[in-house]
Amino acid sequence: MIYRCSACRKTSFETQCLWCGKIQATGQTQSPGVQVPLDPSFYPDFQYQSKGFIKDLFGKKKEQAQLNDLLHNVLTKYAALKQPYFANYIYTVRPGESETSEADTPGARVNGSYSNRELFREVLIRKGFTELEEAPHLLDKLLMTTAFNGAYVGFSSEISRHVSGSISDILKSWIQEAGTSFRDDLCLFFYFMWNHGVQIPQVTFSEPAATTFGTPLLPWDTIQSWLHTCEQIYFDILVERLAVKLEHFDPSLFVTMYHVDAMDGYAFEKFLAQLFQTAGFEVEETKLSGDQGADLFVTRLGKKIVIQAKNYSGNVGNAAVQEAIAAKSFYGCDEAMVVTNSHFTRSAIELANTAGVRLVSRRELQSYLDDYNQQIIERFRASDGSGASNQESAVLAN
Repeated sequence: MIYRCSACRKTSFETQCLWCGKIQATGQTQSPGVQVPLDPSFYPDFQYQSKGFIKDLFGKKKEQAQLNDLLHNVLTKYAALKQPYFANYIYTVRPGESETSEADTPGARVNGSYSNRELFREVLIRKGFTELEEAPHLLDKLLMTTAFNGAYVGFSSEISRHVSGSISDILKSWIQEAGTSFRDDLCLFFYFMWNHGVQIPQVTFSEPAATTFGTPLLPWDTIQSWLHTCEQIYFDILVERLAVKLEHFDPSLFVTMYHVDAMDGYAFEKFLAQLFQTAGFEVEETKLSGDQGADLFVTRLGKKIVIQAKNYSGNVGNAAVQEAIAAKSFYGCDEAMVVTNSHFTRSAIELANTAGVRLVSRRELQSYLDDYNQQIIERFRASDGSGASNQESAVLAN
């Protein structure tokens, strides 16, 4: 009596997806999906369809008996072959190869091949699923319910870790881990609780739903009310997380140009190494002496760049550019760069333009700092708010 919509993937206890109905009511274009039951006996195909009072009076008992026989035969065979045939077929055929449009078309395709769906149907027919010869659409339904069962097994494993304490405690623990997926799986949550006999004082399950087609386990209004409760729990979780992060974030982690100005030459080189790593370069530092004009080597997209680092209070002249040119030739690099926290003289700029040396002055270095500080913020957002990494702390200590 629980279903998953093949279009929106949300679960519900209704024979028609009310989630898709809400989307269509807003004017958005979305085709209604098929309600896939966890128990295949709840497919409408296995339910007697009324044909009017007189015909029902004389024909319902016989036709329902025929349906029951069909149901019994198919589900008995399905239970015997559910593992491994159905589940393994889903796992071994790539998504997009479902070929549902070819389910009713026997024979080879235009290119001479046979669809996986047709081959699988023949496997089942030879295993005794003779019903699939006259009703090939049953294969699609059994595969869909197999996929839903697989999803439920994974959900059960996840939710079982949270079933402790009051219903509020359980929901909070689940939502903290699941995030917004509670909106899709709330009915699955209640089905799990009912299926495992977990008592919820505020909830009364409809026991006839277990055997009666069209009877929901919980009314739609009840689900909507609990969804509102879950939204409030999720909102409170987000507020708590932000509060923790705000309490622990340390703005002193940011590196400003004033920090850079206070660095000595060695600390400046070490910081540049981290700066370029943050920007996505592979970095190789040189020895402290005898480096032939090279302070760093960085590589990106197959190009190796030699870098001269100049932490000056005055302008950087020709000598730094000449050192970069010599290092490029000596080490066989593709490019050369001079980075400074200061500015370059006009003659240094002219020489660099002639020799193809890239100059990064105070203004360009500030852009690198902005990106670096933004990375600190992004990492903090993704963390639990516990503060700076050891690497960041080491840089500031220098």
